[in-house]
Amino acid sequence: MSEFQTICKTHDIPEGTARMFVVGETQLGIFHVNGEFFALDNRCPHAAASLAHGLIEGESVYCRIHHWHFSLRDGTRLDEDCPNSGARCYPLRIEGQEVQVDLGD
Repeated sequence: MSEFQTICKTHDIPEGTARMFVVGETQLGIFHVNGEFFALDNRCPHAAASLAHGLIEGESVYCRIHHWHFSLRDGTRLDEDCPNSGARCYPLRIEGQEVQVDLGD
């Protein structure tokens, strides 16, 4: 069963930006792009740099350290040479003005 937790309010993340949140031991990057919200593991799988502090381009983000490129929709690594090393993506929903994420196990 899903257990969604409120992470923030929608107004906490302006359009076209991202914020990092810590829930327990999990660092989340919450992104607000084109009127939608997305949740990824905030740590780049390569060098653990913050994806929330990366460069947002369309529905993707580039890690600011080594420029690995990830889809905000599903965490897939978009670089042609290594598509199998993506960032974990979390289910997210909006309830009223609350951004809620299911961290799963």
